[in-house]
Amino acid sequence: MARGTLEFLGKQEIARIHDTSLRVLEKVGVLVHSESTRDMLLKSGALASKDGSRVLMPEEIVRSALSDAPKTVLLAGRDRKHDITIPSADRVYVATGGEGVYIKDLVSGQTRPSHSDALRDFAILAEALPQVDFFWPIVGALEQPVHRKGMTELKVSMENTVKHVQAMATTGLEARQMVEFGCIFTGTPEALAKRPLFSAVECPISPLTFEEGLVEGQVELAKAGIPVVAMSASVLGLTSPVTIAGTIAQVNAENLASLVISQTARKGAPFIYSSDSCPGDLQLGSIDYGALEASLVRAGMGQMGRHYGLPTMVCGIGLEELSVGLANLWEGVPYMLTQSIVPSDLASGFGGIDQAAGASFEQLLVDAWVWDIAKEFTRPFDASDEAISFETIRDAGLDGNFLAKRHTAARFRKESAATRLPDAALGNRRKGTVRGAVIKKAHEEVARMLKAPREPLVSRQESMAAEDYLRKMG
Repeated sequence: MARGTLEFLGKQEIARIHDTSLRVLEKVGVLVHSESTRDMLLKSGALASKDGSRVLMPEEIVRSALSDAPKTVLLAGRDRKHDITIPSADRVYVATGGEGVYIKDLVSGQTRPSHSDALRDFAILAEALPQVDFFWPIVGALEQPVHRKGMTELKVSMENTVKHVQAMATTGLEARQMVEFGCIFTGTPEALAKRPLFSAVECPISPLTFEEGLVEGQVELAKAGIPVVAMSASVLGLTSPVTIAGTIAQVNAENLASLVISQTARKGAPFIYSSDSCPGDLQLGSIDYGALEASLVRAGMGQMGRHYGLPTMVCGIGLEELSVGLANLWEGVPYMLTQSIVPSDLASGFGGIDQAAGASFEQLLVDAWVWDIAKEFTRPFDASDEAISFETIRDAGLDGNFLAKRHTAARFRKESAATRLPDAALGNRRKGTVRGAVIKKAHEEVARMLKAPREPLVSRQESMAAEDYLRKMG
């Protein structure tokens, strides 16, 4: 089988980036703002820099971590039909983005601060949309005190979707609380480790830094067998080299350092190689997810993850404000095409707006609808002898008629997206001249979906236990 993939790096570039990353870790090292994590690393073969401020990681402990890391990771759903096992040979699993601080109505233009009620509604929509494979809390529960915010987001998410949830622990304590909370649904920590219902994004901070709370959360999650996503979010020219290759080398080093931390905490801890790095606008000092080079950075990071045989999450996906002017879905496909063929197992970004600062219900639906077409670029394509069909070429070469051949009749629906998907058909691609028609349709569909009757997704006992757990937190 063949699959459409965007490749940016050749073998020599991959080897050069790998070697540079090892040199960075061994000669420059990383800042670890956690005494307990730093001590754990030093006891396991890492070295302190001469001034004692940095942790140096010799090549042998990086290689050991790569050897110890599992090459497949399960992201379990509470309903097993939503289980995700990565790497995947034939698809990209997609999710909402995380985590915006406001919600915007793309029809009226009105905005409001994010709230746990809005998060609930996003989870309801994500549960109903077949295009959404797992759920990353897309907006924050900003009404909550800091010590309850992350736990509230996990609770609201798990109460409103049975798909896998991607969370974030900002302290070691919060990570332990999340594990205890997850056991409400699995019974025991061992059962949760076997079927992790949530994973966690624990970000290295560019350049080459691990913040105290996040890294201590990572250590606790690794010990518990919860998959950790090492999402480095470098900004070219601001927090990493301005060159694409330089940024890939630095972010690769940050991922390898994160891998060492997870494997030192627990050999065989599930780990997902990850990057959300993009070019920056050097005039405004901000990240630019829509930059032309963004897909090349993602493709290079995906290739590096593949090089190590690790599950990867390096693909941001979604249209953001481009949706507002769409007259039909096909107009959005070219923008999502390059995102769809980045070599990644997981992607996130559905529903995000304003460079992921906010979120929109309408945007979530439009992203999902356009993805239905764009994902056709990632499907496996048959390249067998039967698919190539010398006989068909031979016979049609003589009579000039492919349409009447059995090979055409047997395979045209499978091979042609335009035949199977109405919105990809030539006639529908030509329709639609009213700017904003898609957003208006999405606005109406959001209202319908949120009014639809729903069955509870958690038992009464689970719901009471979840409420009690947060109440005890104060």
